[in-house]
Amino acid sequence: MTIKAEVELPIARAPDVVWAHLTAIERFPEWLVASGITRVQREPGPLGAGTRLRIDQRVAGNAAVLEGIVTAWQPPWRFAFRANHPDGITVEAEADIAADGPMSRLRWSVRIGLPLKLRLFEGMAAPEVKRAANTDLVEFKRRLESIAG
Repeated sequence: MTIKAEVELPIARAPDVVWAHLTAIERFPEWLVASGITRVQREPGPLGAGTRLRIDQRVAGNAAVLEGIVTAWQPPWRFAFRANHPDGITVEAEADIAADGPMSRLRWSVRIGLPLKLRLFEGMAAPEVKRAANTDLVEFKRRLESIAG
């Protein structure tokens, strides 16, 4: 089974500004707080499709490390990554940015695939994943719009 969450919201910044902040992945812990992201590391070199990631996350009091890869890189419109946990959990996140006059419209979607042994928890986890995605994106918007400019 897959847990899905999607958030779409306007941001009072141009797409290139949204892109720059969204793809500063080392700063994910600053705004992906409700999702429990505590650290993101990437392999050396330019960030782009194929870049490997290591994502540290704390969920329900448990620390987890996910190994990931950037799967889409189309500046300044589309960014996506996929990450896997050793227990068989997969996480896919996609961000699509569209121009909306002088503003942007950001669509953020997350899909979490659970292995059979964890599907019992899907009903409890799904509302929390959706709440976390919404909380995190509202925080991203707040942070970005609070920067002069």
